Amino acid sequence: MKALYSFLILLLLITSCDDYLVEEPTTEITESDFFTSEENAIRAVNAVYDPLGWGESSILGSGGHSYEFIIGDICTDDSEKGSTNGDQAGITFLKNFTSGAGSSNLSVLWSKHYIAIARANFVIKNLENSPLDEAVVRELEAEVKFVRAYSYFLLVRIFGPVPLFDRPVTPEQINAKDFTNTPINEIYLQIEDDLNFAIENLPVKGVREIGRANKGAAAAYLARAIMYQLGTDNTNQHTWQEVLELTDDFIDGQYGSYSLVSNYAELFDPMGENNEESIFEIQAIDNDIDPFNEGPYVGSQWSIFQHPQFMGGWGFNTPTEDLANSFESNDPRRHNTALAIGEHAYGVEMIESIRNQTGYYPKKALLPPDIWGSGGDGKRKGSEYNVRKFRYADILLMNAEAAYYTGNTSQSILRLTEIRNRASQSTFPRGFDVNDPEGFTLTGFSPLDNSIIPSSGQELLDFIYLERRREFGMEQLRFWDLVRTGRYVATMEMKYGTSSSVILDHSFVSGGERTAGLTIVNPIPVFPIPAFEVADWGILQNPGYN
Repeated sequence: MKALYSFLILLLLITSCDDYLVEEPTTEITESDFFTSEENAIRAVNAVYDPLGWGESSILGSGGHSYEFIIGDICTDDSEKGSTNGDQAGITFLKNFTSGAGSSNLSVLWSKHYIAIARANFVIKNLENSPLDEAVVRELEAEVKFVRAYSYFLLVRIFGPVPLFDRPVTPEQINAKDFTNTPINEIYLQIEDDLNFAIENLPVKGVREIGRANKGAAAAYLARAIMYQLGTDNTNQHTWQEVLELTDDFIDGQYGSYSLVSNYAELFDPMGENNEESIFEIQAIDNDIDPFNEGPYVGSQWSIFQHPQFMGGWGFNTPTEDLANSFESNDPRRHNTALAIGEHAYGVEMIESIRNQTGYYPKKALLPPDIWGSGGDGKRKGSEYNVRKFRYADILLMNAEAAYYTGNTSQSILRLTEIRNRASQSTFPRGFDVNDPEGFTLTGFSPLDNSIIPSSGQELLDFIYLERRREFGMEQLRFWDLVRTGRYVATMEMKYGTSSSVILDHSFVSGGERTAGLTIVNPIPVFPIPAFEVADWGILQNPGYN
């Protein structure tokens, strides 16, 4: 019960890990007084974003890491856990669907997103009676509703039916264990409401500070949420026409100005942060502290966790040969996604390591030597490297898929051609030439042959799926793409011999446990809800984990 109360104190008060309250004068100040100042209200909104960047922190009461690539990449055929067998062994259990409900990785994922949701609800409640200008209030409310939608979208995909809060939790609810598992489709309705509110009330990209949610980010996530429902739980009866219209409008500039970066190699280089292709990134700044003892932090361990040991990292999330072989031989995206032993980045050679069993390293996580982890004295440096979450390229490929399903195959081919043409003109990663560690070396490859794009039918759809794998390799999208397209079970069985029955036993399926009245399109694999939440909140555990 101690764990429950310590967590729910955060949920209710949100003050123990925020600087913005303690920076106020030491005299008493009420919630309503605090939100009379626009500066204070903005600081409260800033605190809502904060948990999205937490990777590991003592404040969450767990040594688990909560990076989204643990599910999105490692639990697929694109990546292996990496490091040594015993290091973070629980990640292997997640991939095999043999994890118990005590997974520290899942506990941190659950906790940090519910903290973000609690903070969002706290801000929304206090903005209701704020004397601030109505336009300011609506914009700030839209910002935190975007974050709330972002967090629920992750939670519902990982855990399925979870408790849904749109108001702050009360002590009476805690004492009564007054929580329930909200049906998946109802959670999506809340996500859609929040994102639509954000679309209506946020400005386009470039009007506000870099890193804040904007109209484009909200529209992009709405399209993604609808597309995911189309292949999983479509009780809300969405259509591909909705995805097509949203992405058509996005491409036409109705949600802001976006375009493809000309060189794919620059996207995940530090110089590529917040570029014209970026729709949403989790912002980070240099933070040379010991995050194991200091609580949540502003730097990002995302890259250090994936860096090879010889580059100051821990060697996790290593791309598979299967992913590398999915690229055409003259596709520069392979070198910018899965860097092979013997190749270079930033002038550093990729070498064999006991922490790498695949022969490839995750290029999109690699950083120049001047911003590697600091090591020393048991500390690790939270780097200034932003985590890229949504790119304009995804809008184009979502549009290609929606066009396919609505009978406009010529538009599908056009979008595929745009993506492949950009790939063709791209370079090797920075420092691929050991003699030019700062340069982007030309590949000398011939352009990708667009005549191989199928003209119609299942072959065209499969090609769209393949281009998504190539374009977004190691960007935490593979798991969700396989699940929503109904290919996850067969893919894992073919690649790893994972029994389909094992995965299906841990899935919500049509006609199965707790799915009466729902429109389940494809099996929805889910992970165990943390055990202390099930026990202390009085909610149901997911299938196969009891």
